Amino acid sequence: MEAPLPGVATEVTRPVGAVVALKKLATAKSRMAAAPTPLRERLARCMALDTMAALVTVIDHVLVISDQPDLSDTLSRWAIPAQVAPEPPPEDPRSGLPAESEPALNRAYDHGDRHLRGAGFATVLACMGDLPALRADVLRAVLTAAAAHPRTFVDDRDGSGTTMLIGQRTALDPRFGSCVLDGRTISSAERHRGSGAIRLEITDLARARLDVDTADDLAAAHHLGLGPATASLVDPRTGRLGRLTELDVIKAGPQMIMLGDNERQFAVPWSCYDGDPARVQPGRRLYAVDVAGAWSVWT
Repeated sequence: MEAPLPGVATEVTRPVGAVVALKKLATAKSRMAAAPTPLRERLARCMALDTMAALVTVIDHVLVISDQPDLSDTLSRWAIPAQVAPEPPPEDPRSGLPAESEPALNRAYDHGDRHLRGAGFATVLACMGDLPALRADVLRAVLTAAAAHPRTFVDDRDGSGTTMLIGQRTALDPRFGSCVLDGRTISSAERHRGSGAIRLEITDLARARLDVDTADDLAAAHHLGLGPATASLVDPRTGRLGRLTELDVIKAGPQMIMLGDNERQFAVPWSCYDGDPARVQPGRRLYAVDVAGAWSVWT
């Protein structure tokens, strides 16, 4: 990255808040329909956890807009200090804008932006929740590059989507998703650029641009290096999702959980399980993925 010009700020104005909008798990990652539904939903949850784990190391406050019922408990288990707020109620289409492919997403980002600015945050970053390769150093580079302009954005790796939008002392005005105007489909990146936001052009931004929607995206993120939650589902040799298995709880001890099916029984440590411990009862069926001998188990 080039050295900043004299008199140009080297980071956005603090305090900085971030807003992440998460869809209901049942509708998440629909382009990975080949994966079993429980595994696809778990992938969406794990990618969000890794994204937020990176955000909280750099951002002063992270607000998650979501109606996922157990999200707060999950964040607590993963020691991620993010605030969860429900989705805003449906409203009429936003004034002056054409019909959008992601109206609920933009309403959520608008809602979070207003909440954070009302709480005194000078800069707000809207971040997609499917950036499992995101790291703190890349996020710091984004904030540094965003300092020179009121509104900036990071486009995705094919240049059409948007993974981050930053408003510094100005409203976000989010335009995630495409729209159709005069018979032409306009991408999110083009919409943000057309609204006056500046595309950030800095080196080593791949981790911030790689949102995961397909199996190929996941393999590319694996090549960069996944966060621990997402990595627990991915075969380290191929970068592909592991195979989903359904197992019954045989018994639960103080340190190990005995699991089994019609062919085998084996024990896994409690550290492999992510969920409410009260749900681990004999006869209860759990979902599990084994990648290179390491189990990830959930309800």
